Amino acid sequence: MPWCPKCGAEFRAGFTVCNTCRLPLIDHRPDGTECLPAADEPEEKWLRDDARRDRLLRILRVLAVLLIALAAALLLREI
Repeated sequence: MPWCPKCGAEFRAGFTVCNTCRLPLIDHRPDGTECLPAADEPEEKWLRDDARRDRLLRILRVLAVLLIALAAALLLREI
């Protein structure tokens, strides 16, 4: 069974990369003596850009809902 050298998770046969650590799996249970490869970039740039865009869109949606609610409250107050 393959194992992750960093987190120690065990995988079924056929897996080659840890889905959490993104490291190549080893064929024995890690004992702490394994050399871990240097960490890659945490995410691709386009993924970070998508996350920023999604966060901005969420903020804009909340502001739009608040403005609509405020406008409705003001209109109902005048009636």
